[in-house]
Amino acid sequence: MRTVIGLFDNQEEAMRAYTALAEEGYALADLDILTNDDKDDEPKLALLKAYVPEPDATIYLEGVKNGGTIITANVAESQVARAAETMSGFEMVNIAKRADELRIRSVDLPQLIDTAVDENVIEVIEEDLEVGKAEVERGRMRIYNVVTEREVTQDVGLRDETIRVSRRPVNRSVAINQDLFRPRSFEMVEMDEIAQVSKTARVVEEVYLGKDVAEKIETIKETLRRQDVEIEEISAMKAFDEYIPQFRTYVDDKLASKGLTFDDVQPGLKFGYSLATTEPFRSSPWKAVQDDAKHLWEEKNPGTWDQNKAVVKYAWEAVRSIR
Repeated sequence: MRTVIGLFDNQEEAMRAYTALAEEGYALADLDILTNDDKDDEPKLALLKAYVPEPDATIYLEGVKNGGTIITANVAESQVARAAETMSGFEMVNIAKRADELRIRSVDLPQLIDTAVDENVIEVIEEDLEVGKAEVERGRMRIYNVVTEREVTQDVGLRDETIRVSRRPVNRSVAINQDLFRPRSFEMVEMDEIAQVSKTARVVEEVYLGKDVAEKIETIKETLRRQDVEIEEISAMKAFDEYIPQFRTYVDDKLASKGLTFDDVQPGLKFGYSLATTEPFRSSPWKAVQDDAKHLWEEKNPGTWDQNKAVVKYAWEAVRSIR
């Protein structure tokens, strides 16, 4: 058996933790409430150092001295983690943080056990998932201008003038005068149109760079590891015959008045013994055991579970030493 201990500032929270442990199936005889107000708790608090190593015990006792409440639970080896988890579901004091707070007022208080250097302590390690964000360049784009050439054709109408000289015979009389043979000349200008080529530039398209920003939800899947501590009790199991004197006393004290003898209830006692010496029934609280126990019993003894349930439970508790 192991002792799980928790410190609470609020006594109501401590009582809720105590009730939760009882509802889990832990025997009330294995649960205790320790305060600084009850004189009957003083011997128990004094014995705290018997199963809580120093300097941790001093921190717990200092917490009680300042009005705290301690809940203890004596449980099987395999139920240590479960009982501790049940307690931590309520407002249980963080001992490491509390030790730092108390040390401010009393510098003489010792440091808690350093699990990194104490060879008697195995750490329970669990990974947590932390998801952050980082900017990652996925690509970039650059724009630049490129000059290309293309040949174009276009028809244009041009005027082409040609001076034409023609002669025609005539026979016409003309009067003689002094200007008749005066030198004279005539000119005609020949005009042609030629193509005049010029270029103009116009903007036909604009290309620009921009970014579209959108938020997206990405589901991260990862495997987290937990390094837990498995506790195995190594002990020599007593045979059924070694419990017979204790079982006979139980029958004489509790069942003889009902007309039952040891032989009458021996099958139930043996069944309870077998449960208490077999996993997972040995390491689980009765609340978790009783449904499977009823099913196994009824397979061989139909309709008799209710008459034998109390005897089976007694033997199971006796062998597990929780009575």
